[in-house]
Amino acid sequence: WIKDRDATKNHNLFDSSRGKQKELRSNSTDEQFTNTDTLNRFLVGGCQIEDGTSVNNSGDSFVSWNWVANSGTTSTNTTGSITSTVQANTTAGFSILEYTGTGSSGSIGHGLSAAPEVIWIKDKGNSTNWRCWHTGFGNITTYQKLNSDDGYGSASMWGTPTSSAIIIGGTGYEVNESSNNYVAYCWHGVDGFSKFGRYSGNNNADGPFINTGFKPAFVMIKGYTIGTPWIIWDNKRSTFNPSDNVLYPNITDAEATSGNDLDILSNGFKARGSAQDYNGSYDYLYFAWAEHPFIGDGTSPVTAR
Repeated sequence: WIKDRDATKNHNLFDSSRGKQKELRSNSTDEQFTNTDTLNRFLVGGCQIEDGTSVNNSGDSFVSWNWVANSGTTSTNTTGSITSTVQANTTAGFSILEYTGTGSSGSIGHGLSAAPEVIWIKDKGNSTNWRCWHTGFGNITTYQKLNSDDGYGSASMWGTPTSSAIIIGGTGYEVNESSNNYVAYCWHGVDGFSKFGRYSGNNNADGPFINTGFKPAFVMIKGYTIGTPWIIWDNKRSTFNPSDNVLYPNITDAEATSGNDLDILSNGFKARGSAQDYNGSYDYLYFAWAEHPFIGDGTSPVTAR
């Protein structure tokens, strides 16, 4: 996930299941397209980029957020009624699914060891919304759109996910049109590594503290009931508190550097402003991943800073 911090440009999303140069945009309904001037190769320790202006414009600052799946190795999953191609990291609770819609409600194997708490789905071949579900909704009839600042909507596009499959509705919801090709990203929380939940804002500079059990490297927040933008903080663009360098996944704006103060702490995060985007008198959803995971292959517990 690459974004030019200095310019009004798209958020560019790539994954090794769909393949290099296959671009989707979180801020757009655009279908997947091939852009040869973007990501040229997935590497063990990162990626190789080309000289295109969207990912490598001369003189601009960029940010890249990355999740490790299964080193690009996929497998066929027939657990559900709809066959999927899955790339999963069960330790990190993250998987990428590709499937073809049937037009009828069904289940799709996700390859994880627990039920997903976050699901994002995009039709690769058509101009449609990103459909998102989050455990913080508290019900299975709610959705939001990654490409929009809208509050929640209600529809029968989901069923309760299980430890083996996600459940989707039939035609009409942009997640299962007959013969259309989709990609889905699924996550579940892992102690010491990731956490997804909901909190209530207090419209005060002394905002709520959210205990994640780890020091976050990446925090994303979205208003649940109100029309506010998705908003991202991370520990690379802001290296001290309050963290206030933010980007908005649903719009192309350059990085904002004031007015969204957040303390990133050793065991969670705390709102230090009263902006409606993340701490008005409303409910908010959050997504958080750790700076130093306390679990996983090749990791050792460290003292949080």
